[in-house]
Amino acid sequence: MNIKMIAVDMDGTFLNDHNTYDQERFKKIFKYLKQRGIHFVAASGSQFQRLQMQFSPFKDDIDYISQNGSLVHCGSQLALTAPIQISDYLDLLKKLETNFTKKDLIMKTISGINYTYAEKSLSDKYLAIIKRYYSSVKSVVSLKTLAGLGNKDQLIKVGVTFAPDANFEKASAKLRNLLPPTLTSLNSGFNTQLVGTANVDKRTGIKYLQEKYQIKNDEIMTFGDNENDIQMLELTPYSFAMHNASSKIKNIAKNITFHDNNHSGVLDVLEKALMK
Repeated sequence: MNIKMIAVDMDGTFLNDHNTYDQERFKKIFKYLKQRGIHFVAASGSQFQRLQMQFSPFKDDIDYISQNGSLVHCGSQLALTAPIQISDYLDLLKKLETNFTKKDLIMKTISGINYTYAEKSLSDKYLAIIKRYYSSVKSVVSLKTLAGLGNKDQLIKVGVTFAPDANFEKASAKLRNLLPPTLTSLNSGFNTQLVGTANVDKRTGIKYLQEKYQIKNDEIMTFGDNENDIQMLELTPYSFAMHNASSKIKNIAKNITFHDNNHSGVLDVLEKALMK
């Protein structure tokens, strides 16, 4: 095994349920990786700004695949974007409004390169949930006004969150049937579908970094727990589903971590596989 890149999902994988990780333990591992030229990649459906904040002590030496592959940063440098076309964005907002009730579709978030946007009418409860996963948040009167941002920001993802008592699989299937060929959606956990440009996911982000660093598929180690991790788990023989992942994800990955995300499952594998 000659690993040159490690790509980790964040929520439910690298992070525990308290939105943290063992920094002292990771610091030792990261020093080992850096000395050997092994690239560490945070691959998430979340926002780049949040990822950088979570890796603050190491932020300039990490690559980031955020918004499920729609943004790639090398350290603080933006390297790749896959924005949604404005016409597709406005059409999607209209379809969400006419095909889902407010009882079933409880929250919409719009993520750009610089900010994640939510409507001012959103309750404090749901705004707090957004701020748990997005660090740079702006409130707007109407999400439709974001179509006029121009050069101020590019719209990257639309987060569609369904109510806890809604039939998530049925609602997700309905949503996907409404999308044009230019858009696709991925389950990102927490009853949320992230809608973005078609044929863009964490794997395409990894592919970009592979070309940049000249790394083969069998030189990559990946970790994930959810549907939006499937493509990168299929990429390499050194893929790991988390102990806490669903049976579907465990059946796709080539390996399963011994510990779950609340017991540093990723760090445990890295220590045993690379530092033994």
